[in-house]
Amino acid sequence: MSGAPDEGHPSWRLEEPWPATLVAPISAAEAPEPDDWLAGVAARFDAAVEVLEIHGAPDEKRPWSLVIRVPGHPAPVLLACERTKRMEELPPEDAEAIAATRWCVVVESLLSPREALEDWTRLARVVGGDDRAVAMMDATTGRWFSRADLRNEILDSELGPPEDVLWRVQVISAHEKLEVGLVWIMSRGLNRCGLPELELLEVPGDAASAGVRLLELLGGLLIEDGMPPPEIPYPIGPDLDVTMIPWPQVVETLDAESLGGRQDREALSQETPNPLLARRAVVCGPEPRGAFKRIWAYPNEVLQALRTPDVVVYRSDAEIRRSSSMARRSWSHAVTAWRSGQQASILLAGIPVGQDDVGRIEHGWVQVDGVDANGCQGRLLRETLDGRSSGGEIRFEAGEIDGWRLVQGERTWTPEDLPFMDATDPEEGSGIAE
Repeated sequence: MSGAPDEGHPSWRLEEPWPATLVAPISAAEAPEPDDWLAGVAARFDAAVEVLEIHGAPDEKRPWSLVIRVPGHPAPVLLACERTKRMEELPPEDAEAIAATRWCVVVESLLSPREALEDWTRLARVVGGDDRAVAMMDATTGRWFSRADLRNEILDSELGPPEDVLWRVQVISAHEKLEVGLVWIMSRGLNRCGLPELELLEVPGDAASAGVRLLELLGGLLIEDGMPPPEIPYPIGPDLDVTMIPWPQVVETLDAESLGGRQDREALSQETPNPLLARRAVVCGPEPRGAFKRIWAYPNEVLQALRTPDVVVYRSDAEIRRSSSMARRSWSHAVTAWRSGQQASILLAGIPVGQDDVGRIEHGWVQVDGVDANGCQGRLLRETLDGRSSGGEIRFEAGEIDGWRLVQGERTWTPEDLPFMDATDPEEGSGIAE
């Protein structure tokens, strides 16, 4: 997918921009001096950092606060040092170290809708790139990134963060058991990217995981494509269309017992302005139900398709680039483990197998039969859009791989299981077969 968000339809224009706020607790007995922190930022960017404004008088809780210009960032950046407050949902591996900190460094700024991931990463380098940062929290999504996450992934110049650092998907249920009753699924963070937050309403609890996957897919696609107008079908895969409907239009027909009505929205958020009452898009099926009264409902056929293992969906360019990088840097480990003979293994490779009539790349899975100095060969697991049959032989180069799966008994390994191992050391990679 390609393209970028523009002003879009009036239904989706946000009333005001939403900033990104990142917080890094630091291991320091005393608050760092602002000049010292800025020198580190300048070193990480290899460029000068301009101080635009000094905010207010220092006090015990906030010894300094500055507005700066970060190289390459499209908007002014607030940078401040504050006393560490009590924080929730700490990452287990860093919980003790975070709880022991006395100081945090906070960065806040607007993101460019066209380059939201790059801008977010730039802000992460400002606070998370310092060696004193114990971890980092995205205050909008509540997601924590451990020191290992920052070092090995977020700030990796080649790999970088996954695009879903920009948002988080949460499920709200009135029951302790998720599979009971209906759930309300929503994103949090997309409004920083110039998009309305996405929702699914009245989804059966047993389809919640498919609903989460749908919003995760849409987040990346819509950041690149922009929002379609209301009621216009938007494809997430071949023959898989959804529509976006403004939330007030959908909640009018909600069952009285269902979550997501105006009363729920007013009760669930204490923020001002209330983001649950802002411009938000409910993801629905391609057509409304009902002959006399139009009722927009969740996309049941799409959710059912997403629950199948061989569903074909479109992916954003950012996701493809990152997953391809991870797969290629770890491919030799997968091949070594597959050849190890420790137990029966099936190695699958994901590669581009063609494109549709509007230029979208089709990605397919191949069961690998052999790997040698001349490349790889295998068999297609399903028919391609251009008519090549399932089981057909195909040759490909390691440089074409955008994903792999190693199936050993009941366990399946993917590049996510060893994303940071040196692919030049295949012996280390054989550990995934153990």
